[in-house]
Amino acid sequence: MKGLFRVLAVDDGFFKPKKKGKAILVGVVSRLDGRIEGILSTSVNVDGLDSTNKITKLLEKSKFKGQVKFLILDGLNFAGFNFVDLPKLNKNLGIPCIAVQRKKPNFEKIESALSSFKDKGKRLKLIEKAGPIHKARKVFFQAAGGDGKTIKTVLSKTTKHGNLPEPLRLAHLVASGVSRGESTRP
Repeated sequence: MKGLFRVLAVDDGFFKPKKKGKAILVGVVSRLDGRIEGILSTSVNVDGLDSTNKITKLLEKSKFKGQVKFLILDGLNFAGFNFVDLPKLNKNLGIPCIAVQRKKPNFEKIESALSSFKDKGKRLKLIEKAGPIHKARKVFFQAAGGDGKTIKTVLSKTTKHGNLPEPLRLAHLVASGVSRGESTRP
C-alpha cells in the first residue's frame, strides 16, 4: 500500500424500526493520514434491499470515484435489515469492501429477527455470501476483495482513537447528527 490513498466509510442515521420510510446513509472520504476529503450522502429504504445499489451509485457518481481504494461499511445491514451484497458491491466498485462490526454477529438472533420477512432466505444468503468473520484488534469484519493482511492494515491505519476506523466514526456522527438533530455515540 503506497501513498495517501482514500477510503470511503459509510454508516446510516436514525430511522424508525419496522416502519416504512427512508434512512440517510452518510459516506466520509478520508485519506489514510486522517485528512477528511469529502462527505457523501444518499438514502435507503428501511428494511429494503436497495443498499448495495445505493452505495454503488453514491461512489460511482462522486468526484472521488477514482481516488477511493477501500470501502468500509458499518456492518452488513443498514436501515434495519437492508443487507448489502458485499461481493456484488466489490464487483460493482472494483475495490475491496469491508463490513466492520463491533461485536461478533449472533446468527441465531439475526435469523430469529428475520422470521417475519417473506424473503428471509434471501437476506440470510447475503450474510453468508459476505464470507467468514475475521478479527482485527477489537473489531470483527467480513470482506470481499483484498487479502486479510491488507484489510487489517487498512483498518489499523484508519483507527486513530478507540476501536473503530476514524472515517467510520465520523460517518456515524454526521449521519446521527443529521437524522436526530444531534450526534450520538458510535
